[in-house]
Amino acid sequence: MMPTSSAEEQNLVSAFVQDKKGVALPSFDDFRRRDQTEEGRDQAVPPPLARAPRTSPEEQTAQEKLFELLTFDTIDDRVERSDEAAYDNTARILGRGTASVGGAYILPYLQSGHMLLLGVLLLASTISYPGFPLTQVPDEYRALLKEGLVITYVVNAATAVYSRGIAAAKQEPVGFWFGKIFLLGGLAFGELKQIEPMPEKRYPNQK
Repeated sequence: MMPTSSAEEQNLVSAFVQDKKGVALPSFDDFRRRDQTEEGRDQAVPPPLARAPRTSPEEQTAQEKLFELLTFDTIDDRVERSDEAAYDNTARILGRGTASVGGAYILPYLQSGHMLLLGVLLLASTISYPGFPLTQVPDEYRALLKEGLVITYVVNAATAVYSRGIAAAKQEPVGFWFGKIFLLGGLAFGELKQIEPMPEKRYPNQK
Protein backbone atom coordinates (compact mmCIF):
# COMPACT_ATOMS: atom_id res chain seq x y z
CA MET A 1 0.00 0.00 0.00
CA MET A 2 1.42 3.36 -1.06
CA PRO A 3 1.72 6.05 1.59
CA THR A 4 -0.67 8.97 1.22
CA SER A 5 0.43 12.55 1.16
CA SER A 6 -0.80 15.31 3.46
CA ALA A 7 -3.04 16.76 0.74
CA GLU A 8 -4.76 13.42 0.28
CA GLU A 9 -5.28 13.11 4.05
CA GLN A 10 -6.90 16.56 4.11
CA ASN A 11 -9.20 15.55 1.26
CA LEU A 12 -10.16 12.39 3.13
CA VAL A 13 -10.96 14.38 6.27
CA SER A 14 -13.03 16.88 4.27
CA ALA A 15 -14.90 14.05 2.62
CA PHE A 16 -15.51 12.42 6.00
CA VAL A 17 -17.10 15.54 7.58
CA GLN A 18 -19.53 15.97 4.68
CA ASP A 19 -22.76 14.08 4.21
CA LYS A 20 -24.10 12.71 0.98
CA LYS A 21 -25.68 16.03 0.00
CA GLY A 22 -22.38 17.88 0.30
CA VAL A 23 -23.46 19.95 3.35
CA ALA A 24 -20.49 20.54 5.68
CA LEU A 25 -21.01 19.34 9.25
CA PRO A 26 -19.80 21.53 12.16
CA SER A 27 -16.16 21.09 13.02
CA PHE A 28 -14.28 21.62 16.27
CA ASP A 29 -13.44 25.16 15.16
CA ASP A 30 -17.15 25.91 14.82
CA PHE A 31 -17.83 24.67 18.34
CA ARG A 32 -14.90 26.69 19.66
CA ARG A 33 -16.17 29.89 17.98
CA ARG A 34 -19.66 29.26 19.35
CA ASP A 35 -18.31 28.86 22.91
CA GLN A 36 -16.35 32.09 22.61
CA THR A 37 -19.46 33.92 21.36
CA GLU A 38 -21.57 32.62 24.25
CA GLU A 39 -18.92 33.65 26.78
CA GLY A 40 -18.87 37.17 25.39
CA ARG A 41 -22.66 37.33 25.47
CA ASP A 42 -22.76 36.15 29.10
CA GLN A 43 -20.29 38.83 30.12
CA ALA A 44 -22.33 41.57 28.44
CA VAL A 45 -25.66 40.52 30.02
CA PRO A 46 -26.07 41.39 33.74
CA PRO A 47 -26.86 38.57 36.17
CA PRO A 48 -30.55 37.68 36.55
CA LEU A 49 -30.85 39.15 40.05
CA ALA A 50 -29.51 42.53 38.89
CA ARG A 51 -31.92 42.99 36.01
CA ALA A 52 -34.48 45.72 36.45
CA PRO A 53 -37.68 44.20 34.98
CA ARG A 54 -39.46 41.75 37.21
CA THR A 55 -42.45 39.59 36.48
CA SER A 56 -45.71 40.30 38.23
CA PRO A 57 -46.50 38.36 41.44
CA GLU A 58 -49.26 36.45 39.64
CA GLU A 59 -46.84 35.14 37.00
CA GLN A 60 -44.01 34.24 39.39
CA THR A 61 -43.35 30.67 40.41
CA ALA A 62 -42.57 29.63 43.97
CA GLN A 63 -38.85 29.40 43.18
CA GLU A 64 -38.81 32.91 41.65
CA LYS A 65 -40.61 34.35 44.66
CA LEU A 66 -38.08 32.68 46.97
CA PHE A 67 -35.14 34.06 44.97
CA GLU A 68 -36.67 37.56 45.00
CA LEU A 69 -37.22 37.36 48.74
CA LEU A 70 -33.61 36.33 49.34
CA THR A 71 -32.26 39.29 47.32
CA PHE A 72 -33.77 41.81 49.81
CA ASP A 73 -34.45 44.28 46.97
CA THR A 74 -38.13 44.61 47.89
CA ILE A 75 -37.69 44.61 51.67
CA ASP A 76 -39.05 48.17 51.96
CA ASP A 77 -42.09 47.58 49.74
CA ARG A 78 -45.32 47.26 51.68
CA VAL A 79 -47.75 44.58 50.64
CA GLU A 80 -50.76 46.09 48.91
CA ARG A 81 -53.90 44.37 50.16
CA SER A 82 -56.84 45.44 48.04
CA ASP A 83 -59.06 42.83 49.71
CA GLU A 84 -58.40 44.14 53.23
CA ALA A 85 -61.57 44.30 55.32
CA ALA A 86 -62.99 47.51 56.70
CA TYR A 87 -61.61 48.79 59.99
CA ASP A 88 -64.58 47.91 62.17
CA ASN A 89 -64.99 47.83 65.96
CA THR A 90 -63.34 44.41 66.25
CA ALA A 91 -60.25 45.64 64.39
CA ARG A 92 -60.11 48.76 66.57
CA ILE A 93 -60.32 46.80 69.83
CA LEU A 94 -57.79 44.16 68.77
CA GLY A 95 -55.52 46.77 67.21
CA ARG A 96 -55.25 45.12 63.79
CA GLY A 97 -53.26 47.94 62.22
CA THR A 98 -51.71 47.54 58.77
CA ALA A 99 -49.95 44.50 57.35
CA SER A 100 -46.18 44.26 57.25
CA VAL A 101 -44.08 43.33 54.21
CA GLY A 102 -44.78 39.64 54.71
CA GLY A 103 -48.52 40.22 55.19
CA ALA A 104 -48.44 39.71 58.99
CA TYR A 105 -50.23 41.91 61.52
CA ILE A 106 -47.77 42.76 64.30
CA LEU A 107 -49.71 45.48 66.13
CA PRO A 108 -52.08 43.12 68.04
CA TYR A 109 -49.07 41.41 69.66
CA LEU A 110 -47.55 44.75 70.65
CA GLN A 111 -50.87 45.89 72.08
CA SER A 112 -51.22 42.69 74.11
CA GLY A 113 -47.67 43.13 75.42
CA HIS A 114 -48.40 46.73 76.46
CA MET A 115 -51.53 45.67 78.32
CA LEU A 116 -49.66 42.89 80.11
CA LEU A 117 -46.84 45.26 81.08
CA LEU A 118 -49.33 47.83 82.34
CA GLY A 119 -51.00 45.22 84.54
CA VAL A 120 -47.64 44.15 85.99
CA LEU A 121 -46.64 47.75 86.74
CA LEU A 122 -49.98 48.50 88.43
CA LEU A 123 -49.71 45.32 90.47
CA ALA A 124 -46.16 46.04 91.58
CA SER A 125 -46.77 49.70 92.39
CA THR A 126 -50.11 49.58 94.20
CA ILE A 127 -50.46 46.19 95.95
CA SER A 128 -48.35 45.03 98.88
CA TYR A 129 -48.76 41.39 99.77
CA PRO A 130 -46.10 39.09 101.25
CA GLY A 131 -45.19 35.86 99.49
CA PHE A 132 -45.34 37.10 95.88
CA PRO A 133 -42.33 38.77 94.20
CA LEU A 134 -44.35 41.40 92.31
CA THR A 135 -46.08 42.55 95.52
CA GLN A 136 -42.90 42.72 97.59
CA VAL A 137 -41.27 45.63 95.79
CA PRO A 138 -39.34 48.05 98.05
CA ASP A 139 -41.06 51.33 98.79
CA GLU A 140 -38.50 53.47 96.94
CA TYR A 141 -38.93 51.40 93.77
CA ARG A 142 -42.69 51.53 94.16
CA ALA A 143 -42.55 55.32 94.37
CA LEU A 144 -40.49 55.44 91.17
CA LEU A 145 -43.00 53.23 89.37
CA LYS A 146 -45.88 55.46 90.42
CA GLU A 147 -44.01 58.58 89.32
CA GLY A 148 -43.26 57.02 85.93
CA LEU A 149 -46.91 56.00 85.46
CA VAL A 150 -48.11 59.52 86.28
CA ILE A 151 -45.71 61.12 83.79
CA THR A 152 -46.64 58.58 81.13
CA TYR A 153 -50.36 59.18 81.47
CA VAL A 154 -49.97 62.96 81.50
CA VAL A 155 -48.30 62.63 78.09
CA ASN A 156 -50.96 60.14 76.98
CA ALA A 157 -53.72 62.57 78.00
CA ALA A 158 -52.20 65.36 75.90
CA THR A 159 -51.83 62.98 72.96
CA ALA A 160 -55.43 61.81 73.34
CA VAL A 161 -56.70 65.39 73.26
CA TYR A 162 -54.66 66.09 70.12
CA SER A 163 -55.95 62.90 68.44
CA ARG A 164 -59.57 64.02 68.60
CA GLY A 165 -59.12 66.18 65.52
CA ILE A 166 -57.43 63.34 63.59
CA ALA A 167 -60.19 60.89 64.51
CA ALA A 168 -62.89 63.35 63.47
CA ALA A 169 -61.14 64.03 60.14
CA LYS A 170 -61.01 60.29 59.41
CA GLN A 171 -64.61 59.82 60.58
CA GLU A 172 -63.51 57.47 63.35
CA PRO A 173 -65.22 57.25 66.78
CA VAL A 174 -63.62 60.12 68.69
CA GLY A 175 -64.47 58.85 72.17
CA PHE A 176 -63.08 55.38 71.51
CA TRP A 177 -59.76 56.66 70.22
CA PHE A 178 -59.50 59.18 73.04
CA GLY A 179 -59.76 56.36 75.59
CA LYS A 180 -57.50 53.96 73.73
CA ILE A 181 -54.76 56.53 73.16
CA PHE A 182 -55.00 57.60 76.80
CA LEU A 183 -54.51 53.94 77.78
CA LEU A 184 -51.84 52.89 75.26
CA GLY A 185 -50.27 56.20 74.23
CA GLY A 186 -48.19 56.36 71.08
CA LEU A 187 -48.97 52.79 70.06
CA ALA A 188 -52.67 53.57 69.59
CA PHE A 189 -51.89 57.00 68.17
CA GLY A 190 -49.75 55.44 65.44
CA GLU A 191 -52.55 52.99 64.71
CA LEU A 192 -55.02 55.84 64.27
CA LYS A 193 -52.72 57.69 61.86
CA GLN A 194 -52.28 54.57 59.70
CA ILE A 195 -55.99 53.95 59.25
CA GLU A 196 -57.13 54.64 55.70
CA PRO A 197 -60.78 55.74 55.42
CA MET A 198 -62.98 53.53 53.30
CA PRO A 199 -64.14 54.94 49.93
CA GLU A 200 -67.67 55.56 51.19
CA LYS A 201 -66.22 57.60 54.05
CA ARG A 202 -63.92 59.58 51.77
CA TYR A 203 -66.64 60.45 49.28
CA PRO A 204 -70.00 60.09 51.08
CA ASN A 205 -71.94 61.75 48.25
CA GLN A 206 -70.68 59.35 45.57
CA LYS A 207 -72.32 55.99 44.97
